[in-house]
Amino acid sequence: MARLRRYWQDWLSGGGYLMLLVAGLQFQSALAWVGIAATILVLAVLAWLANLRRQRAIADTPTSRIASAAQGYVELVGSGRAYADLPVLSPTHRLPCLWYRYRHFVKDNEDKWRQTEMDESVSPFLLDDGTGLCQIDPSEAEVSAKRKETYLDGDNKVEEELLLAGDPLYAIGEFSSDGAEQVRFDERQELADILNDWKAYPDDLKRRFDLDRDGVIDDREWQRALDEARREMERRRAATLARVVNHRLTRPRFGRPFLVAAFPPEQLAGRYRLRVWLHGLAGMASLVGLAVALQTAV
Repeated sequence: MARLRRYWQDWLSGGGYLMLLVAGLQFQSALAWVGIAATILVLAVLAWLANLRRQRAIADTPTSRIASAAQGYVELVGSGRAYADLPVLSPTHRLPCLWYRYRHFVKDNEDKWRQTEMDESVSPFLLDDGTGLCQIDPSEAEVSAKRKETYLDGDNKVEEELLLAGDPLYAIGEFSSDGAEQVRFDERQELADILNDWKAYPDDLKRRFDLDRDGVIDDREWQRALDEARREMERRRAATLARVVNHRLTRPRFGRPFLVAAFPPEQLAGRYRLRVWLHGLAGMASLVGLAVALQTAV
C-alpha cells in the first residue's frame, strides 16, 4: 500500500510523464504514439482533478484547535511530537524521528539508477497545537517532508525523507475523540470552588476586582469576578479534557484527502495549485499530440 501511494504521489507531482515519453521513443509506430498520448491525457485529467481536490480541501477547511475541534473533517496546525516519547529510528543513520520514507537505488549496466527497495514508517506520532495532542496515523496518509537527504556510496544511492520531533506540522483528515463521555462537569460546584479559593485570600480578591478601591466589592465588581471565574472554569475543564480525552486523525471517508506535511497550509496549497496548472498544460499538450498522432496513423 505504501508503495502504491508513493507512486501515486510521484504521479501527482508530474514525475510519470517523462517515463511515458521515454517509453514512447522506443516505438516508431504512430499507433503506439496514439496509445501513449491517450494514456497521458487520461492520467493528466485524473492528476489534475486529484491535485485540485487537495488544493481546494486545504483552502476551504478552516484551521481548528484540538481542544475545541468538532468531530469530522478538520485541519490542524502545530508541531510534531513522538508518540509515548518513543521515537522511530531512521533506517540509514538510526536518527530518532517521527516518520521516515526510505528508498534505495542501484546503478545498472546502463549507468541508470534503478530503485530496488522502498520503506515507509507507519508508527503513529502526535501533533501538538498548544491546546492538546492529536495522534496521527501516517500509514494511509500522503506525507510531505521538508527534510530530504541523499547519500551516495559507489553504485548505491539512498534517499531519505524525515519528520523530526519539533518540526512544524500541518495535517488534514478525519478527527475523532474518545474519553470525553467519562468526564462529568458540575458548573455550580466548579464556580463555587473557584470563588471559595479566591475568598480565602481577601486581599488578592480586592486587588483584582475592587476597581474603585473603596474597600468593598459591589455588585458590578462581583459580576466581573463571576465572569473571570467562568473563564477560569473553562481553562480547568480544557486541562482536564486534555488529560483524559484521546484525539486521533485518520483517513477520511468518501475518499477525501488525508494529508500530513511539514509545510504551512498556504505553502502546501500553493504547491498543489502549481501542479493543477502543470497537469492542465500536460493534458492540453497530450490532446494536441493525440490529434497529430491520429492524423499520422491514418
